[in-house]
Amino acid sequence: MAHARPGLAPWQVSLAKQMMSRDMSRAIAVTDLAIQCRLSLSHFTRAFANTVGVSPYAWFVQRRLQHAETLLNETSLPIAEIALECGFADQAHFTRAFAKAFGIPPARWRRELYSV
Repeated sequence: MAHARPGLAPWQVSLAKQMMSRDMSRAIAVTDLAIQCRLSLSHFTRAFANTVGVSPYAWFVQRRLQHAETLLNETSLPIAEIALECGFADQAHFTRAFAKAFGIPPARWRRELYSV
């Protein structure tokens, strides 16, 4: 008999995403998410990935990068400030993560956005 893959209830997905989105400049412990969803750490991590499609950490990084993209597009904040506001250790860390996700560094992204 095949075992069902664990998943989260809609309220748990919503709560976890809200908690991670509340302040992207700070790290959040996955343990805290699991506790709030009333699950063990391992069960929560597996269930989140099964329900959302990526691990909680991967979802959080994606959300940080989406927020950074918005800030690059809609503000004139310096890239170093965007990096810190989005929870990256420094501008170099942010640049590596952004380039990996979007294929180009944030400074070039911004230049190309405004050269159109």
